[in-house]
Amino acid sequence: MATSSAVRVRHLNVLLIKEGLTTADCLKQDSATKQVPTSPQLPYSADFFYQSKKSRSPVWLDFIAEGLASKPSAPLSTNIMAVLFVSESKRLFAVTFGHGRSLLRPDCFERDFGLRVVLNSVDPSQLRSIDARTVEELTLHTRRQASRGTPLETFSINVNQDILRLLTGKPLDPRLATRLVGSDSLWLSAKLQVEDIGAKCKALLKAYKSQEYKKSFPWFDHLRAIRDPALVDTLDASLVEQLRQNQLDTLHIAPPEVIDSELLEGFSFSTEKAPVPRYDLLVEDYLKTLKDPGQVSLSQLKKHQLQFHHTGGTAPISKWRIYDSIVLEMEQRDELYVLSSGEWFRVARSFAGRIQDKVRQINPATLVLPPAQPSEREDDFNIRVATGNKALALMDRKNAQVKGATSRIEVCDLFTRDRQLVHVKRRTKSATLSHLFSQGVVAAESFLMDEDLRLQARNLVAATSPKLAALIPKEQPVARDFEVVFAIITKPNAQWPLSLPFFSQLSLSHASDRLTRMGYKVSLLRVDEQ
Repeated sequence: MATSSAVRVRHLNVLLIKEGLTTADCLKQDSATKQVPTSPQLPYSADFFYQSKKSRSPVWLDFIAEGLASKPSAPLSTNIMAVLFVSESKRLFAVTFGHGRSLLRPDCFERDFGLRVVLNSVDPSQLRSIDARTVEELTLHTRRQASRGTPLETFSINVNQDILRLLTGKPLDPRLATRLVGSDSLWLSAKLQVEDIGAKCKALLKAYKSQEYKKSFPWFDHLRAIRDPALVDTLDASLVEQLRQNQLDTLHIAPPEVIDSELLEGFSFSTEKAPVPRYDLLVEDYLKTLKDPGQVSLSQLKKHQLQFHHTGGTAPISKWRIYDSIVLEMEQRDELYVLSSGEWFRVARSFAGRIQDKVRQINPATLVLPPAQPSEREDDFNIRVATGNKALALMDRKNAQVKGATSRIEVCDLFTRDRQLVHVKRRTKSATLSHLFSQGVVAAESFLMDEDLRLQARNLVAATSPKLAALIPKEQPVARDFEVVFAIITKPNAQWPLSLPFFSQLSLSHASDRLTRMGYKVSLLRVDEQ
């Protein structure tokens, strides 16, 4: 054993194997994988497996050699990947070396093991890097790094919408490591020898089971993407069973991204022999196109397409898998799960309850708008309700330039004599509504701070309603004199507004918070679809 001063800093990559699985359960079946017995003097039980492959000449070398007089001689190295299985505290760990993780089955290890270890062990004021994804109409992946240790607030994480994927920081206890990086696996840097690995795994298991993270990161469990293949399979099976049993009350179908209604003639399904464009999408319409709806399968959902009909186009374009276009909320084993944009999420009940309470507290709008026709486009609806109505000014499709921005924005769809900035959207799925709420916040902030934008808005309103244009001041307005109204076209539902998909409620509550902090009044209006 080396002396303490001679012990080097080592970098380990550790995974926690699911309970009940053995080494044989974890390894992929590959005859090239070989086992080497471990030393009987190790103070813990372990099994070591490795695989070696000769690396090939890099592709770029073959490419550039075409322009050289002779090809450079480059010795081929041997690529060795390995995994050390460690049994400690009645659990099995996998310590991987090189590309050793590729020797393991992807469903054999605990998801978020490394992330939980870091959350429970890190100094909250010494974070260095965060990977997160924002849940909105498009999934946004971001990596935010700091030049030195800093608190979480520096990274501008939205704890209601950002899902933490990786965290780097300095642990509070230097004996655990000098640096921790956590995702599914845990990367740690620490002074240790091979005989210390068992004790280190024991310490990591203790950190994994800790609840310390709830002090500094209480929001971590609010919303989690599910990446455990076994659980995803279970949820997918429930989805298919609901479709087969025609239990469609909580199922919706719509494109998983925002669509410009000016370019949209309608939607159809790739399973239709003679597709007829439709504006409204129903799950039952898709099922009717199948030969045997009672035997619909997951493979069909991932093969069949939702088609987009372009205005003036001659043929539909297959754009999205049916699976990616389904929005579903379901309860299983006292947990709330949401399928959105082809991915499953687990929502903490306490978090869902708080979001619902916030949505309930948003004031119902005093504005009254007529019902919408079943297939009426949003722009057509806005034109119809504003035509001949002196209390309303049509602002839909009338964009204004924001100072310092590269694009133009709509201040609102309708502007009223009561100084209401009305944003109208037909409910199709949570992603589309998330876009509506985000758009409302950006427009309201620009309206408050940008004098040039207000002047453009005055001129746009003045073209049809001079009296209403006078309600938009040239100087900075008092936010409380204005009201942001989110008007959602949807079918009547006794549960309104909790009938909105969870991610819509999440985005709405966040938008309401931001607008209220600016000083605006905020309200919600249901426009009934006849």
